[in-house]
Amino acid sequence: MTMTQSADHQLSALDAAAVLDEVRGQTSKELGIAVGEIEPDTVLKQLPGSDSVRLLRVVAQIERLYDVELEDEDIFAVRTAQDLTDLILAQHRDVA
Repeated sequence: MTMTQSADHQLSALDAAAVLDEVRGQTSKELGIAVGEIEPDTVLKQLPGSDSVRLLRVVAQIERLYDVELEDEDIFAVRTAQDLTDLILAQHRDVA
C-alpha cells in the first residue's frame, strides 16, 4: 500500500467520535484549557481565552489534519465543537 493509499484509507475511515476528539483536543491545546471543559454542545466562543483568531487557528489545524477546505460562511456558522465536527464530516463526504 502506498503512502497516498494509506492516507486515503485513513480518511475514508473517519468516524464522528474520532473527529470530535480531535476538535476538542485542538481547541484545548489552542486555548490552554482542559479537554474536559469542551463538551460537544459547548459554545466555542464562550470558552475561557477564546477569540476569533484562536478559533480560526483551530479550524486551520483541523483543515490541514483532515485535508479539507471549509467555506468561510460555514466556518462562521459554527457554534459548538459538534457543529465543527459535523462540518468536517460533511466536507469529507463531499470530497470522498
